[in-house]
Amino acid sequence: MLKDLHVDQARFIALLANTARAQRDALLGNVAENDLDGVTPGRGERNPTVELGVEPLPADASKPAAALSEAIRSLSEPARRELFALMRIGQGHLAAKKWHQGLAEAEMLGDDAITAAIVDDPDLHDHVAKGLYEAKLAG
Repeated sequence: MLKDLHVDQARFIALLANTARAQRDALLGNVAENDLDGVTPGRGERNPTVELGVEPLPADASKPAAALSEAIRSLSEPARRELFALMRIGQGHLAAKKWHQGLAEAEMLGDDAITAAIVDDPDLHDHVAKGLYEAKLAG
C-alpha cells in the first residue's frame, strides 16, 4: 500500500502533530472565561487584551508547529499524497480499500492544497494513527 511513505515517517509526523496540538491547547487554555464584559476604565491608556487574559506568546511557542510543518514539507510529493490518503482514511472520508481514490484525490488537489490540509488538521495525530490502523499498517 505505502510505496513512498514509511510507516515510521507517518508515526513520527503523528507524534509531532500530537505535540503541536498539546502546546496549542495549553496556550488556548490560558484565556480567561469570566468577566469578559468588565467595566472599561475612563482615564489613561488601556490594553483591551488584558481583560481577555491574552498574554504574549512565549518565544518557543511555535516550535512544535514549525517542526510539524517542516517534517511534512520534507517528505517527497508522492509521500505527502500517501500521508493525505492516510489522513482521509483516519477521518472516515475514505475506506482503506479505496486507497487508490485517495491518491487520485491528492493528485487532483495538488501539492500545495494537500500540504495545507495536512498541516491544518487539528486532529492529525488521531487521523494518521487511525488511518494506519484501518489500512492494517499499525504494528
